[in-house]
Amino acid sequence: MQFPKVYWAPWDADVEFMPGAELPAESKGKIFAVIVHAFFGANVVMADIADRGVCVPSGHVEPGESVDEAAVRETFEETGAQLDPKRRQLIGCYRMVKRSKPGSNLPREVFYSACFVAEVTHFDQIPEGSESNGYFLLAPEDIADQYFMWDDLLAAAFEFAYSERLRLFPFGEKLAVEQP
Repeated sequence: MQFPKVYWAPWDADVEFMPGAELPAESKGKIFAVIVHAFFGANVVMADIADRGVCVPSGHVEPGESVDEAAVRETFEETGAQLDPKRRQLIGCYRMVKRSKPGSNLPREVFYSACFVAEVTHFDQIPEGSESNGYFLLAPEDIADQYFMWDDLLAAAFEFAYSERLRLFPFGEKLAVEQP
């Protein structure tokens, strides 16, 4: 699958998606945030964040926190969703390269955001003090119309996350077939 590079104005950065079950070596010490494509049944769990709008659960990695812990925490803080520990997987990362000011000789800053796909077991109350205005569930085909900012990169990344969800966490369970 091809992932286009785009410019995200809110972060003044050129961005690309790098698929993989492990973070690239060059991201060590540069993980900025996590992004979680959480599914409940056939729907995607969306948060309504006060300063962003409709988006998947996402946010900064706290000092001393693993990216997996951050994914669980951010999903809960923004939606009240509890992620299934056996159905949560890193699927890649976004690589964000900050644009340099014209005439600057400083190296461009590079940040990474770990990207997960996960399934939700249930919902609890969104914690007090959350930046979230609530959560809702959207069918995958309705996300583009609701997301706070949409572009070709997000479309490709969402398509990839959905396909990884189906590959990693297939619906139902296989039953043994008895031979006569």
